[in-house]
Amino acid sequence: MQGKLEESEQQLRALLARAPASQPALQADILHRLQFVLRSRQQTAAALVAASQALALRQQAFGPNHLLVAESQQAYARLLAQAGQPAAAETQLQTALQVRESLAGKTSLPAADSRHTLGLFYQQQQQPEKAANYLTQALAIRQALLPADHPDTLYTQARLGAALQQQKQYERAIGLLQSALDGETRRGNADGLHAAIITRELAYCYHYLQDYPSAEALYQQALTLLALNLGNQHHAYAITQQALGWLYISSQRESQGRALLENARQLLQQADKPPTQRK
Repeated sequence: MQGKLEESEQQLRALLARAPASQPALQADILHRLQFVLRSRQQTAAALVAASQALALRQQAFGPNHLLVAESQQAYARLLAQAGQPAAAETQLQTALQVRESLAGKTSLPAADSRHTLGLFYQQQQQPEKAANYLTQALAIRQALLPADHPDTLYTQARLGAALQQQKQYERAIGLLQSALDGETRRGNADGLHAAIITRELAYCYHYLQDYPSAEALYQQALTLLALNLGNQHHAYAITQQALGWLYISSQRESQGRALLENARQLLQQADKPPTQRK
């Protein structure tokens, strides 16, 4: 995977070197693609530079009010958040939303995408109420405009469920998460990575409700799916194993729980970093 990403980076840099300065829109398109490759390679600083340049070039080519400018603002914002600049990221995201709403409409798919992205941002900033608000709005638009079980709709639905879980609204969260998981099953993705993440979120809900048998079964299912998709040395696998360890301790299985926690601790010391956040 890293080899393919490195090859893509080299190809994009070669294209950028040949792009004429008289075509800022072309340069911006190449830089926009490049920042995604760099972000996938965990090169956040380099990706931030590429995203900033892409944004500046699109503003030069199209002016401030253009859908491509909003796209670049959103990509730049994600990297600003990763780089520890949440205030600057929030400004870019809110500006992108305003541009998309003014050009495409408040109930358009571009507006839904911006609201979804803002929801994810606030979720990462531990502001679940704001996250749930934006995700609820995004979900309503996507459900109205996209086919049933569209992956974007299911993803927003699952993220909203996670935001409600953070607010301790477990019953509402379970309904949304189970519906999203059922949708993934209908799409033939019952053993996919998104299904694994939803299953873990469901496990958290049942764990907090102290329904330990249901939570345990879901944690075990999530571990199986995570191992299938990411391997059993991955960060996501380790934190799920950690959660199961605490469940064992809570349900009076101290030795099993301590063993799992120790194994998870060792994994977290050597595990891969979490996968890059899906847009």
